[in-house]
Order: sequence, then C-alpha cells, then structure tokens
Amino acid sequence: MRIKHIFLFFITIFVFYSCDKFGGSSQGVITYELKYLEDEKDKPVISLLPTEMKFYYKDNNTCQKVEGWMSIFSIIGISDFKTGTRYALLKIMADKYMYKSTGNTAFGYDEMKGKKIKFTKETKEIAGYKCKKAIVEYKGDEYEVYYTDKIKIKDPNWNNPYKEINGVLMKYQISMFGIKTEITATKVENIEIDDNNFVVPDGYNEVTKQKMEDVINNLM
Repeated sequence: MRIKHIFLFFITIFVFYSCDKFGGSSQGVITYELKYLEDEKDKPVISLLPTEMKFYYKDNNTCQKVEGWMSIFSIIGISDFKTGTRYALLKIMADKYMYKSTGNTAFGYDEMKGKKIKFTKETKEIAGYKCKKAIVEYKGDEYEVYYTDKIKIKDPNWNNPYKEINGVLMKYQISMFGIKTEITATKVENIEIDDNNFVVPDGYNEVTKQKMEDVINNLM
C-alpha cells in the first residue's frame, strides 16, 4: 500500500506546482523544499518521500521534476501553456509511461472545491522575493499561501488548484492521502532553460488514464 501512495502522491504534485534585485525573468528554475506536516510515526510512508522538487519555466511553459529511491523512479509534469495540454510522465527503472490531458482533466490532484481565499496586504520575503500573503480556508483548516508577481509566468496557476491566485506560488500546501505537505521555495535561479525540458523525452509510451492507474496499482 505504501508504494501506491508514494507514486500517486508524486503524480499529484506534478500534474498538479519578489525581490526587485532580480528584475523578473521569463525563464529559470525554482527549487522547492517539501516538508511533511504529519508525524512519521503515524505515517511511516513519509520516510520514503522526497524533500525537494525542481520547477522549470520558460515562455509560460512549466515543468516539475522529482526523483526518488536513488533515481530508480522519476516523475515529470509538463504543462504547455499555449495548447492547455499537460503531460504526466512516470519512469520506473526501464519502464516509461506518459498520460496526456487537456482542460480541467489533469491527472491526480484534488481540485480543492469549496476552498476560500482571503487576500491580504501583508508581505514576506521568500527565496529573495517579496511575496504577497493570502489565507486559505479548506475543509476546516486555515493556512498561509505566499506568491509573487515578479516571476514572469502568465496565469501561472492555470493547471493547479490555486487558479484564483495571480502569481507564482512560493509557499503553499497540499494534502494527499492524509499527508499534509508544505511546499516552500528555497532558491530561484534566473538562468537560461533548455527547451527540451518542455518536450516529452523519447521512449515514453502514451497510455490512458486507466492504464496509468493500473500501473500504479500493480506496484502494490
């Protein structure tokens, strides 16, 4: 059961993801820390989850990457802004799978229907960027979200549950399988990004949503 939770958790994140001294950039990479807010004694699977993810962006396209278990597996989520297409890529050793979706049918994440977002005038510096604060209420919980408009990504949250927030998320939360996770930016690098980061690599076999779910279920 642990293995299934691990892979679904990663896929959820990826089909799921300001300081003037940087001047803003239309391309770069953000490194995020993943902090699990549950007690590992109650959720032993936490010890197997990653603590970092990379978020690449260029020309409004984005790509999230994470590797786990000594690179035995990887999850990549690619979002094509112009076409509204998302690709969820799963690699398990030599086996490679790709699920393609469009519109509001992204694979694996909770839409967080019914959440309420209160925007404030408060700010906080995160990873060198002055970020605006919002307060989210969802299923009885309340937590802070920080975002910046100094990173040049148009409509950056079109493909995740925080569509109402007009800025790149620098600190936020998600919850999957009872594991609350805080995701916080630790570094922003305004560097040139290779276009290949937004192209599905060779060797991935396109599968249906059901097939992708079956692959995960078979890992149990």
